[in-house]
Amino acid sequence: MVKVPLRDCKRAVGRAIAQGSLPRAFENYVNKLCEGAVRGRDLEAFKTLDEWIAWLSWASVSLNENDYLLAAIHALRLAPKLAATDYGTSRQRDLGQLWTDTIRGFLGEIAFAKWLKQRFGIFIELDYRRGPLREFLPSDIRAVEIRGMKRAPRINISIKTTKLRGVWLDIPYEQIQHSDAFILVRLGITREHFVAFLKKISAIRDKILAKARELGIISEDEIPEIWNSVPEFMEMPAYIAGFLLKEEFKDAVKSKDIVVAEGKAKPRKRRGRRYLVITIDKYLGFWEPGNSIYEGRIQKLFESQIEPYKSLPVKIEFQSIGEFSETLHFLASSGVLKRHQNEWSMLISLL
Repeated sequence: MVKVPLRDCKRAVGRAIAQGSLPRAFENYVNKLCEGAVRGRDLEAFKTLDEWIAWLSWASVSLNENDYLLAAIHALRLAPKLAATDYGTSRQRDLGQLWTDTIRGFLGEIAFAKWLKQRFGIFIELDYRRGPLREFLPSDIRAVEIRGMKRAPRINISIKTTKLRGVWLDIPYEQIQHSDAFILVRLGITREHFVAFLKKISAIRDKILAKARELGIISEDEIPEIWNSVPEFMEMPAYIAGFLLKEEFKDAVKSKDIVVAEGKAKPRKRRGRRYLVITIDKYLGFWEPGNSIYEGRIQKLFESQIEPYKSLPVKIEFQSIGEFSETLHFLASSGVLKRHQNEWSMLISLL
């Protein structure tokens, strides 16, 4: 399929929601949904937009307040034990942010478990524990139940979560060594969801506002104003964007190489200087910011685009990513993932 303009995707998705072909939960996320699919080049795996929308409906699942509560409880148990710094950076996150970030990750895992049950009738038991690398990092699945038989999974599966507009499956180097398959879940979550969830379970009215009223911080007349200003909890749409099977590119993992790198090189002016900027939107392989070896490999792959501008210094960027953490990554854009039903059937046969 040729590249689809963003506006065409938005129109098609809006029409599909109105006709009931896509879940109503996507209604407030049309822009973000299409941004992720178009920028990640997902649509190139389909012959028509209608075919993609039919697949999207099949790949989708909705999460409710009970799913959020499940994620929140397990995240609350785990968050105090997590390092406050993001891997490869010095950025510090407070405990509240660690909690909500962990909730988002668990929601992606819960979405995958719900979807697997709905589409394939397979039950999985998620592993909400975290601990030493070799013991806990390889798999997010503790057990699988197929046709009433419960057992340990035969392969290690890692489930990664991103927002609907997210393009990248970003795997830390250590994890690419230990897991066998990697699944990307796109999640329609906003910055309002946590507070909306607290409202849904009445923590705001019955605890915070009630205590404030008791202490004379607010009056009875102020309670409705504050209560009504807090957004309502809405079901979250999610869809399973696809997966990678490490066996299919094991040689690249062993050599720490690049398998696919596509995009466009264009001259651009920054702070009064002209550069040739390579923007990558399709990628599979390793990347480390500031590493001249990987930068050289990219420039070699883009040699024909660089040639007309060989006098300009080259900068490399990845679609929708500002800065990478200073560590070795294994990156896959959503466009390179396997996603069709027969491909999922293959992965499940290994599970």
